[in-house]
Amino acid sequence: MLLTDFEYLNDTDNAFKRKVALQIKALRKQNRVTQEKFFKETRINIARLESGIIDIRLETLRKICYYFNVSLAGFFQEIY
Repeated sequence: MLLTDFEYLNDTDNAFKRKVALQIKALRKQNRVTQEKFFKETRINIARLESGIIDIRLETLRKICYYFNVSLAGFFQEIY
């Protein structure tokens, strides 16, 4: 069965969200930062983002990248 354009987008969107979530988690673990510490320092609930269920705003992703000293380009380079 062929997927419609929207079914394809939904499937790939969910896969992309999972990749972003895993990249965020990897950055946090590489830097040995707990979810609690990250929240205390940024007021961003990274646990929710690491679940991959919710959409992340570009502004929030930019703050996460800034915190971990990685460019947005570098962040996405690791995904693909």
